[in-house]
Amino acid sequence: MKLICNIEVSFRQAVTSNCISTRRKSRQACLTLGRYSVKNNELYILLQTQQDKQGIKYKIDNNIEKIFANFVNEGKATIRMKEPPHDLIIQSDTLQLKSFLHVLKLGISKSADLNVLNVSNLNPKNVLPGQRSKIIIRKASDYPVLQGFSKTTEELHVVGLKRKSFDRQILRLQCLRVLNLSDNQISALPKELDLLKNLQELNLANNLLGSAPLSRWAWLNGESMRHGLRLLDISSNNIATLPPQIGNLTALITLKAGDNALSYLPQAIGSMINLKYLDISGNKLLFLPGSLKHLRLNDLDISGNPFNPSETFSIVRMGVFSLVEIAARVVLKKRVPYTSSKIPLTLIKHLDEAQLCTCGNPCLNYYFRRVMNIELNGFTSSFKVSGNCSPKFDCYFCSLSCVQRYSKFSMLN
Repeated sequence: MKLICNIEVSFRQAVTSNCISTRRKSRQACLTLGRYSVKNNELYILLQTQQDKQGIKYKIDNNIEKIFANFVNEGKATIRMKEPPHDLIIQSDTLQLKSFLHVLKLGISKSADLNVLNVSNLNPKNVLPGQRSKIIIRKASDYPVLQGFSKTTEELHVVGLKRKSFDRQILRLQCLRVLNLSDNQISALPKELDLLKNLQELNLANNLLGSAPLSRWAWLNGESMRHGLRLLDISSNNIATLPPQIGNLTALITLKAGDNALSYLPQAIGSMINLKYLDISGNKLLFLPGSLKHLRLNDLDISGNPFNPSETFSIVRMGVFSLVEIAARVVLKKRVPYTSSKIPLTLIKHLDEAQLCTCGNPCLNYYFRRVMNIELNGFTSSFKVSGNCSPKFDCYFCSLSCVQRYSKFSMLN
């Protein structure tokens, strides 16, 4: 019984009355449940990695202190061993993990015949096959249509094949960290992309995402996308409108959206608190969103946009706040997570379309909106512009006091 997974080994050491735990970095590994030898029916778990192919053998009988499986539906579990005092912190495909733990529990209880469980003898030389962690496909003839991709794949590059749809077998790659689908003809991604729990980099450059309606960007709402994605490249997709859900990617460090057809950016981009590198060059932007002021960028590229420094406007929409407005502001201000399983879709749309005040508070039905000057070096260390262009900012304010406060800081003309 084998389980291909990512594993982190925690070493527990008792020191006086305290318990000190040291951890090794998570690695791709193979856990094998089997007999110690032909003549010995005792069950062991063999942990192997590419760095240690001989592996470590853990005795099972009277040696497993506890199995933590509260998050097994998310593909996570921990096996606590007595000797050596190790915690095996596992992340794997949910179904495979459940099967492995089921067989393990049967082995612990000795309630089933080992031959029935199909438990083989441990042989380190035969347990860990040569697995490809990085796959690059540049020819259609090399695409694994029937056999599929190795489940241990950490980097997958499917480039320049003119593929028109997303291959759903990719969703099974639980170890995937980097997915490169650039130079294809893909118009939409499935909302189930969130199944890729370890995905950190997603390259969709030079595709056809701009031809899909905003409803096909639902994959941005996934929990894994929100907290795991570090790099997103959607450049050269003829995108005219970025969905406000882009602001959900609060862990994103690099966003490349150059060479599209964007005429404006959603104010929600100011919620991407970890963003450091932003490329929005070669678009049709007339203004920048005032919410950019909340970011601390290392590099900003806004070259190749037709900014219009002479255009200006001022909009006032104020009234008595409804209970929905008040509740929505609290939800957004406190960053309370929300999904369609918790609240109606109409309210989700209401929350997603909220704007950000220059003070950081949300604006919904009522706000002040004005065009203002903001110094680029106030929120970015380095920036690239075309010529002597000095773009203006489309700013929202949640109250008159905010308008007056920021006017004093000479942000207005």
